[in-house]
Amino acid sequence: EAQTVRLSRLTGDLRKIAELETRPLERSAVDVEQLLNDVVEVNREKPGYAGRQIQLIVPHAPWPLPAISGDWDLLFLAFHNLLDNAMKFCEAGDAIEVRGREDGPFVVVEVADTGPGIDPADLPHIWEELYRGERGRAVPGSGLGLAMVRAIVERHDGAIQLNSRLNRGTVVTVRLPKSTA
Repeated sequence: EAQTVRLSRLTGDLRKIAELETRPLERSAVDVEQLLNDVVEVNREKPGYAGRQIQLIVPHAPWPLPAISGDWDLLFLAFHNLLDNAMKFCEAGDAIEVRGREDGPFVVVEVADTGPGIDPADLPHIWEELYRGERGRAVPGSGLGLAMVRAIVERHDGAIQLNSRLNRGTVVTVRLPKSTA
């Protein structure tokens, strides 16, 4: 039964990735601070993650983050996956930060943690569908989360980058264009 559920999720995630590449996006103005706040709140309430410290850092002065144009649900899924990954790999007491800032024509969102980091040998492959590094095989997942995040960010005309140091932590940086409306 557990394997059937796992295969069902895997098939669903593969279908989502395929649809991301073909279906048109329904874009609207997305309040980035509200989006990130919702993502953080959902992840704080997950069972099994007690002791994980999540801090949301967004500017309020001299002005708040500008809106981006995009599909709220897909962007929520992307940032939820990034934060969920950080929480899965961190232990109680590790710090996790979700940071937003404006940078010229972009809104930059970072999900950073003080967890175990990613082995340098795995870094060239982390965006590949179904790839799971040696350390990641002991943690539940399908190996599709980061591939899906990358597809969502690219469909929103954005860019994504990951930096990691073993035993120090990881930071994923997403750059999305500000809304022109």
